[in-house]
Amino acid sequence: MMTEPDLLGIAHFAVGCVAVLAGLAALSSRKGQVWHRASGSIFVIAMLALALSGLWLSLARDILFTVFLSGIAGHAVLTSWAAARRQAWLSIVLARWSGLVSGGLCLGAVSGGLIAASSPEGRLNDLPPAAFYLLAGVSFGLFVLDLFYARNTAPQRVSWLSRHLWRMGFAFFLATGIFFFGNNHVLPEALRTPLVLSVPVLTVIGWTLVFGVKVRLAAGGMQR
Repeated sequence: MMTEPDLLGIAHFAVGCVAVLAGLAALSSRKGQVWHRASGSIFVIAMLALALSGLWLSLARDILFTVFLSGIAGHAVLTSWAAARRQAWLSIVLARWSGLVSGGLCLGAVSGGLIAASSPEGRLNDLPPAAFYLLAGVSFGLFVLDLFYARNTAPQRVSWLSRHLWRMGFAFFLATGIFFFGNNHVLPEALRTPLVLSVPVLTVIGWTLVFGVKVRLAAGGMQR
């Protein structure tokens, strides 16, 4: 069993804060410009650090659910980065083989659900099997999309841009959701209401939907 370093929890929380702030900066800046690229790069680094530290903490604390959640978050942000940097050798490798990771996460989450269902309490990590099957469903969706993208050796702009946008938005959704609903003890008590805490998360969802539709509509207009 892995041990938990004394400062790892603090570092995990700190990089989570950086990820949220950098994500908000990237979200509010003009796409493709220097500020967007810089804040986006910080977001990617912070999210990868968040996923890795979360994975370590999950293994040290024997929390299987967040092992898969950390894996999904890391996979989403890394494949999103790879889509935008599609000419780099690492991006090419990730585009070709990312389905192995998402497929493995899917199988692992299904196994977690089966373990929970077969336990005397019918739960694992104090969660029902459905929680693990939900992660399995998300991972399976990523797996299918990874397979389709891997088959496209020369993706069009709309294809890689959509992959970049949707996956970065999904990773940011996970970051804001976990921060504002899982670590909101650092906020003033007056702000810790469901309505206030929901605003950043809903903003990320809305932003992702709006720009995802805009990318598709722009592509459709260019084809006419």
